[in-house]
Amino acid sequence: MVPWTVEFGCDVRPVPLDWLWPGYLARGKLALLEGDPEMGKSLLSIDLMARLSRGGPLADGKALPRPGVSVLLSAEDDLGDTVLPRAEAAGADLLRLMLPRFAGRVPRFPDDLPALEDMVRDSGAELLVIDPLMAFLPPKVASGIDQCVRQALTPLAELAGRTRCAVLAVRHLTKKPADRAILRGQGSMGIVAAARTALFTAPHPDDAGLRVLSVAKSNVGARPPALGYRVGEAAGRPVIEWTGPVGLTADGLCEKRKRSVELGARERVADWLKRELAEGPRPAGAIYAAAAAAGIPERTLWRAKKEIPVKSHRAYDVKANRSEWYWYDPDAPWPKKAPFSRPFELPPLGAI
Repeated sequence: MVPWTVEFGCDVRPVPLDWLWPGYLARGKLALLEGDPEMGKSLLSIDLMARLSRGGPLADGKALPRPGVSVLLSAEDDLGDTVLPRAEAAGADLLRLMLPRFAGRVPRFPDDLPALEDMVRDSGAELLVIDPLMAFLPPKVASGIDQCVRQALTPLAELAGRTRCAVLAVRHLTKKPADRAILRGQGSMGIVAAARTALFTAPHPDDAGLRVLSVAKSNVGARPPALGYRVGEAAGRPVIEWTGPVGLTADGLCEKRKRSVELGARERVADWLKRELAEGPRPAGAIYAAAAAAGIPERTLWRAKKEIPVKSHRAYDVKANRSEWYWYDPDAPWPKKAPFSRPFELPPLGAI
């Protein structure tokens, strides 16, 4: 028989939600951290654990009441040459960072959860990071079937609830673009459904070097602002450098990404070129340099120039005693301080 425990609503004592990182991670809850490769998901986890070990501040400036212990289950990065040096570069108090080694095999959920719970209780850990989640699911757990993943994740969520430890599972995204962030993760929708918060990482659409951490889902509170970050370097190791709030949402990032993927290479470059020329003429050399920095081949740039079409004009600089070629978009507004007057352009044949 099922061991039911029945209580009336009037007998249940309300308990306030306890946040580890307000808006992002709640104590006693299961959360996800999702993103494509090279978004720095593992670095984000290490940055969070390092901040927790020192007692804060957190990435958004919020304080922690005390330093805390973290447990990291890592199935992809070597502890000695990758995890530990990164934790040191992030400023972690290594006495508050537990890095279990696996004897022969990685733990499997749900079979190895009792031993994991003992570790969390004995250490008093406030954060458990599982990186990546799929590596700890046994072959018998079909990650694409909702019922299977819930058999593994429900006991993990219950472990979080019993220990009051925040559990953060890292998950990769599928290659297929989608309009909503919660549809991008690998495996069944049951995975994101089991999580109380889902953190989503993606490139900033207008800054190639900037990445964004946003909340794609929250069942326990209002979504906090997205935060920008870059991958920098300290002591020769990669570290997270936070840049502050960003006016984007997880779904907005997905929409922009999907739109970018659906456009062909020439269309994307044409859109880029029109934005580069939106404020008026620019030296051709500057356009070439900007295109090279953005990874745009010169041949693709020329095709986009022809497709728009972008016009060229040679202007003479009296002070420098030299002439220079400029590119301009005939459809863009002409600024008053342009380096030359707007050239006279004949209308196409048949337009008169």
